[in-house]
Amino acid sequence: MTKFYLETYGCKLNQADSNIIKDILEKEGYRETSEKKADFVIINSCGVLEKTELKIFKRIKKLKKEGKKVILAGCLPLISFEKAKKLADGILGPKNLLSLPNLIKEISKGKKPIFLKDEEIDKIKYYPIKKEKLKVSIVIPISEGCLGNCSFCATKLARKRLKSFSKKEILAKIKKAIELEFKEIQLTSQDLAIYGLDKGRFLLPELLSEISKIEGDFKVRLGMMEPFFAKKILKEIFSILKSEKFYKFLHLPLQSGDNEVLRSMNRNYKVEDFLEIVEKFRENFKECVLATDIICGYPSETKRAFENSLKIIEKIKPEILHIFKFSQRKNTKAEKLKDFPDKIKKERTRLLTSLWKKINLEKNKKYIGKKLEVLVVEKREKNFLARANSFRAVILKRGKLGEKKRVKIIDAKVNYLMGA
Repeated sequence: MTKFYLETYGCKLNQADSNIIKDILEKEGYRETSEKKADFVIINSCGVLEKTELKIFKRIKKLKKEGKKVILAGCLPLISFEKAKKLADGILGPKNLLSLPNLIKEISKGKKPIFLKDEEIDKIKYYPIKKEKLKVSIVIPISEGCLGNCSFCATKLARKRLKSFSKKEILAKIKKAIELEFKEIQLTSQDLAIYGLDKGRFLLPELLSEISKIEGDFKVRLGMMEPFFAKKILKEIFSILKSEKFYKFLHLPLQSGDNEVLRSMNRNYKVEDFLEIVEKFRENFKECVLATDIICGYPSETKRAFENSLKIIEKIKPEILHIFKFSQRKNTKAEKLKDFPDKIKKERTRLLTSLWKKINLEKNKKYIGKKLEVLVVEKREKNFLARANSFRAVILKRGKLGEKKRVKIIDAKVNYLMGA
């Protein structure tokens, strides 16, 4: 087996893991190719939603019928182990990436290897990076795992407890990325705010302060921060975000606009805490982007509770809204709760989506005629994706990867602006 094809599902952490997988295999002499020409397929999986799980297992069955050897990596093997073991030719956990070459050798001998024991995670996450063609954006993880105990979350079963990576290594990786002409650094983890707490204290402000001192022309986007922990370091974070090197962007998941539902979810904060953070964010940054998450149809979400979520979204008007239908996952506390019929979850999702689209289109239309400085970060088939200083998406017909330019907004859509 000399050629591989890689598919990635899920979050930024999985994307970072996929970059490591590619580099490991290329150093071992394997070559990435198309699905049709590949000797084996690696699926780097996500197990957050049941829908995604079903999609991945269906995909594995299809690939097996086509005669492909399939390696299932990522979180799903640790969440649905029995199904994974039955379908895949080999299983690799998110903390076992360095074992991938050995796993492939075992498969070539006709075995069905399983690698799920923890490796030295720092060695995995700081596997050397390299320049990629047509890419100026890079995802850099700063920690693994979390400190939460959310009743609905299956990711903690795979990623487990918090492991903060070395500040020295993170800074070295960012400096190397800048040397390789990456222009956008996306810091990621399950919860950025808790970085360092496994070592006894909040270290995120210290890390970000050091990043702001690195020489070079680049932008940093912060990943998700849970409200309970973000509130404790808010003043320091917002002070550092004033640096030109940081997008004025905040990903703060709400999950529900009702305190009783949040309590049932075991989220450790109230709606009022969330609103306080949002208010201070917008006080500090007039031109900014707020991203948040909502789960529709959690088992304890009454009609009134859902209406409370609608009211909060209408109040805060987030620029980015991730909406998820509640999905029961094995071995979580919420698995034991009585689930809603899917039609109710679908309807609530539809109502929330419709409200957000109306709000955001109205907000985006106010930018028509204005001029914004943007960074061109991605070349697409027919256009370019650029980001304003707030991380607001601007689509351009012409551009050059990595360049900063001033553009005039000529049109507005729900999810992005059009620039010229």
